[in-house]
Amino acid sequence: MDRLSIIDHLSKGIRAYLLVFCLTLISAAPGVFTIPALDRDESRFAQASKQMLETDDYIQIRYQDGLRNKKPAGIHWLQVATTEVFSSPEAKDIWSYRLPSLIGVALASCAVFWAGIPLVGRRAAFMGSALFGVCFLLTSEAHIAKTDGVLVAITTLAMASFIHLRTREDHPKWLAILFWFAIGFGFLIKGPVTPMVAALAIVFSELWTRSWKWSALVCAGVVALFLDTYIHLGPANALVGFAMKAAGGAMLIAAAVRFVLDRHKAVWFKTLFWWPGPLLFVLMVLPWFIAVQIATGGQFLEGAVGKDLTDKVAGASEGHGGLPGYHLVFLLVHFFPATLFLLPGLVVAVRDVRRKVSETNGLIFLLAWALPTWLVFEFLPTKLSHYVLPAYPALALVCGYGIWRLVSGERLPVSRYISLGLFLIGGVMFTALISPLGLHEVTTEAAGDFKSVSAETVLASWSSVALVTWPLALVLAGLLAVVVTSVLRKYQLSVALAVLTAVTLGWHIRVLVLPEQTWVQATVAARSALGDICALPGQEGCEGAEPVMVQAIGYAEPSFVFTTGTDVKISPESMSNLPLRDEAPIMAWVINLEDEKGAPALEHIRTQAAEQGRCVRESQPVYALNYSNGDPVHFIALRVEDGPCRA
Repeated sequence: MDRLSIIDHLSKGIRAYLLVFCLTLISAAPGVFTIPALDRDESRFAQASKQMLETDDYIQIRYQDGLRNKKPAGIHWLQVATTEVFSSPEAKDIWSYRLPSLIGVALASCAVFWAGIPLVGRRAAFMGSALFGVCFLLTSEAHIAKTDGVLVAITTLAMASFIHLRTREDHPKWLAILFWFAIGFGFLIKGPVTPMVAALAIVFSELWTRSWKWSALVCAGVVALFLDTYIHLGPANALVGFAMKAAGGAMLIAAAVRFVLDRHKAVWFKTLFWWPGPLLFVLMVLPWFIAVQIATGGQFLEGAVGKDLTDKVAGASEGHGGLPGYHLVFLLVHFFPATLFLLPGLVVAVRDVRRKVSETNGLIFLLAWALPTWLVFEFLPTKLSHYVLPAYPALALVCGYGIWRLVSGERLPVSRYISLGLFLIGGVMFTALISPLGLHEVTTEAAGDFKSVSAETVLASWSSVALVTWPLALVLAGLLAVVVTSVLRKYQLSVALAVLTAVTLGWHIRVLVLPEQTWVQATVAARSALGDICALPGQEGCEGAEPVMVQAIGYAEPSFVFTTGTDVKISPESMSNLPLRDEAPIMAWVINLEDEKGAPALEHIRTQAAEQGRCVRESQPVYALNYSNGDPVHFIALRVEDGPCRA
């Protein structure tokens, strides 16, 4: 059997799409159903979608009583649809809101394969899409109910549509319509990201044929737009910053003008900008935009552009900052296991571009897809590790190309062994973190941060956390097997083993590790304290009436709102004042004693209840770590009833 015949067999026809779809789905699915609602973005998105269902208002985006004017409504409509079909707004489970992300990442893998066929061939595209489908960042986004899982799917679809339109001799118009549909859909999901990625890649790749210097101008313009954030020149800082942004904008405009002048007569260019396509984009975006502007009195645009986007561009929004190179560091773990072939792929791709081999145009487009987008997010002042996900499909296809060239006889010893080292670093880091020793170190450090209680007491309450370790042996065996097969140059087997190792590791983390680590689930701890005294809304097996109101003092995470109810009061809106029994017969609080307001609020409620002659039932203390801000939480729940305590 020919050494490429297995890949040829797997990458044929519809079979290949089904394989990469199912592989991604299987790899990503466990976290969708096993991991509690996450803070903060996921629960904010899910809560806003839940309120659309509760209010039948699908135009305005609300979080409790406030407007959430940050992103367009596209992701909320998808979450509403999956929740309406598979669950209900009354249910407090997060999984139905995660289904668009899960389906999105699986479709993204199929789009990567489709995009890669004309660029690097079916073999390389299949291997690259398989590695992409199990990479850690993609499968993580699959079980988070926010924009990025759907965004990478629709952005990759836009890129694939353009690639096929550009490479096919007949330049069919339906591909142009599909491209503009994807651009419009992407805009409704996350504003300008999809149009930006597509525009940068198209302009960069087309200018390369004129001169690489024009493509470099695109990258220089991108860097210049944000470079002033990292340079501080005292009184001249504002002036220099304005000059840099002006220069960056001028470079990008010059590149865009050069692109139009060079390509405006090309058949593919005329097909791409055939008027029904841009019109479709306008018809997809404009009606909702007008409706939401009217409904919010013009506040949506002010919040989305004047606040959210401006904050991200002008500085480190919400404290999410970092120096350029941030995303390269995270690539070690987020691109695992594809890191195994990343450097060989990049080395052979750059070399083959210089040699002008038959795949040169496809490789140039992959570099155009990855490089400018990567630079945007590397120099953007606000940094979150998932921002660069739209560039990952291009990197995955570069990896696939590298594998194909290695299987075909390339040696590349230096880059191959360096990449093997990067793969091992990522795998060992994951394994060490979720090992008994790693988790012990993390919990010990977290317990030492408590001020209201001793570390020994906290660790004793966490000692019952279960930890299954036998899958780690499979992961380590998989890492070793990948090393051996890579050294022996059995690359197809290396790919299969790397994929299997990543799936095993992902399942272990999302099924057996994270769901059991209740000490790091602050909202679960808060709800546990309320449940201890029958103070949860809708709680079964309890006697007496439900609380009129539940309030959280010293705690304000969105997951608590999503899982407890839209009407729950959280800090800073919550108060410790106890209404009269006629106004509120049953009241409930969950109080974080690690917060400076916690202990005074607890004593204030006790005092008021005693003055009114009302019973106060208190839960046992529950301790956890609020991973969203790194702070410890020490919860006590109170249920104040309408009369004295009964035996």
